[in-house]
Amino acid sequence: MDDMTEIGALVREVRRDVGDELRRRLRQALADRPREWLVEQLLHLVLAPDLPAQRGPRSGTPPVDETTEERERRAERVRALALDTAGLRRRVDEYRALDRDALIDRGLLLSPPAKGTALLSRQHRSPEGEALLTQAKDLLYALLFGDETLAVRLDRVERELLTLTMPRHKAHAIAFVLRAATEIGASGTWRDPGGTANDERAPNTILQVEYGEIAEELVGNGIAACLRLINNLEVNEVVLYARMENVEESTLA
Repeated sequence: MDDMTEIGALVREVRRDVGDELRRRLRQALADRPREWLVEQLLHLVLAPDLPAQRGPRSGTPPVDETTEERERRAERVRALALDTAGLRRRVDEYRALDRDALIDRGLLLSPPAKGTALLSRQHRSPEGEALLTQAKDLLYALLFGDETLAVRLDRVERELLTLTMPRHKAHAIAFVLRAATEIGASGTWRDPGGTANDERAPNTILQVEYGEIAEELVGNGIAACLRLINNLEVNEVVLYARMENVEESTLA
């Protein structure tokens, strides 16, 4: 009987530990979700089955709505970049020099938590860091979707496919991509040797977006540089998986 009592106590202790870890991870995941999405989910839980189920993206990424004003402001910022090949080359060189240590040394990134944990918020960025994050997102948008109407003057000669894998609860950080992306749900399999940022079986989102590349292949370099900077300033993953590959051999003509 004593042995059985000890086993029962052990089982209860394990269940309590697992429950604490589950609550911690759930709290962290929910804290990174948009407020509007949380409100809708709570309403559905409270009022179901009186409310019809809301249809969203297949992988469960929170829907993100942009206002017309927000889209217009971004378009104005992108036009102000007046992006051409020479300007893109300068941005790539500038962004490549801004790794996490450089961002901290320059006071752009403030006391960030360990990589692989929560999203970085405004409190982790100086005003200059916030402006740099906005600029990196605008440049990424220009590279993926920009044309003459947005003062993006790049002679795109072939089609490429960007495949980006990131935690589902962080995908809203690049919400402007979600609107024009193929989205696929997936489970993470990577384990951090240090034990800090495992994502084994964690819900991930795979985003695929086609874009036009130029002869110098600078667009792909620019996308990689933007994603690296966005990761260091907001997404905060140990590794942000991105792959670019040729879609077809024909030109965009």
